[in-house]
Amino acid sequence: MKIYLARNNVQAGPYTLDELNVMLTTGSVVLDDLMWHSGMANWQKIGEVTGGQLVYQPTHIPSVSEPTATQITQAQQGFGDNVELKSEKSQRVSVADLYGRKPSQTDAKAPTVQASQPTSSDELVYASVGSRFLALAINMTLFIVAFMPFVSGLMKLNPDQQKMTTGTFEARMAYAQTLAEQLPSQVTTMTLMLLGGFVLIQLLLIIMRGQSFGKLVTGIRAVDETTGKVPPVGRLLGVRTILLLVIYWLASAMPFNIAFLLVGVHYFMATTNPKKQGWHDRLAKTVVVKAQPSQLKKIKLK
Repeated sequence: MKIYLARNNVQAGPYTLDELNVMLTTGSVVLDDLMWHSGMANWQKIGEVTGGQLVYQPTHIPSVSEPTATQITQAQQGFGDNVELKSEKSQRVSVADLYGRKPSQTDAKAPTVQASQPTSSDELVYASVGSRFLALAINMTLFIVAFMPFVSGLMKLNPDQQKMTTGTFEARMAYAQTLAEQLPSQVTTMTLMLLGGFVLIQLLLIIMRGQSFGKLVTGIRAVDETTGKVPPVGRLLGVRTILLLVIYWLASAMPFNIAFLLVGVHYFMATTNPKKQGWHDRLAKTVVVKAQPSQLKKIKLK
């Protein structure tokens, strides 16, 4: 029997049944490693195949075609998780590197099975500033689309541009309120429905996945900087989202629109920080990383 093993999506082998059981007993191979041999439809964790025992005693072994190492990645990939759009150079990893022993003659004659080396699902890979900016751009585009009925109706009223862009914040809001009262009720209703749907979807994604829609599309997620898991709702919404929006809203009302300055500071800090943390990441004690399925297990408040 030829048994193949895999760890971090890197395949090694084949091994004999006796070799596998010896490696299980000595701890060179752990139950979380993946295995496949003729007769298995897919790669499985060794612990699932052995029932949690440190010995493998196979029964019936029919012959089926061997699954590729790519199937390991596909089986572990979840919706909204990070997907590398460009292929990485494949390389063969030696048995000694994987399992800490010298390759035997059997290993030397093993067929060359190449597999890429994606990052382990438990390892945090900080999202690039570019992907974070793209996520923000997607969210802003969706917000503008949801607000379009109101803007379109407002433009038809031929508003005074000077009154809308100059003067105190209170004066501009009062003028905007006057214009809004002149809009047809169906325009206001449609705008509120679109904005409500946008906000609801964003909140659900943030609560359940630690991702806004933009982050979902770009395959990144906000996680706790210590545990690497999705933070509790209070941290996600209370500190990182709602407080952030309130600060930006207040800053936008100031004469020089400090909101743009805060955005600039945020991305500058993310660029220079080892963990790619902006100012609100530090405030919420979160980091933005490439999304992995293992991050969805929520942490508990102490």
